[in-house]
Amino acid sequence: MEIKLRRVPIEEKARLFDMMQIYIREFSAFEPVEPDERGIYPYEVFDEYWTDPARIPFFIMADGKEAGLILVNRNHYVRLWHESRSIAEFFVLPEYRRFGVGRAAARLLTESMGGWWQLMMHPKNYPSHTFWRRTFDYPGALKLKIRRGPKWYDGGLRGEVMTFKAVKDYQE
Repeated sequence: MEIKLRRVPIEEKARLFDMMQIYIREFSAFEPVEPDERGIYPYEVFDEYWTDPARIPFFIMADGKEAGLILVNRNHYVRLWHESRSIAEFFVLPEYRRFGVGRAAARLLTESMGGWWQLMMHPKNYPSHTFWRRTFDYPGALKLKIRRGPKWYDGGLRGEVMTFKAVKDYQE
């Protein structure tokens, strides 16, 4: 399966928003999120992905089809002595899971940009902890550490924050 990332232009914002609704509904199993009176799940900073240059929205493409999304920003969950990017949101549609799409997309993202990265894992989302550890346990991710994150989630729960330096354009 050919995996690519495609930056989401403003003309396709509505399609990304629709996919975000699926993602947020699924994520609400770990973090309480209520839809509004129209059944829409909120994502307060969604529009900023087309106005803030530090935020980048991507579709994950699998054989030319939209298979998921990645939102990148510059949030710093833990203090690093380096500028870093963050994988703010990551979602693979259920029909594309278990085929290596997520792992390939995450590595493609970090390797294409290189540099330092952070991502915070929800303390109740155990499958994500396994996924992220397996995804970045390879020579293209240097100085990998798992750190205790800030109180971020409902009830003052702390996530674990993975930090690492991605080797730009890593080749095995």
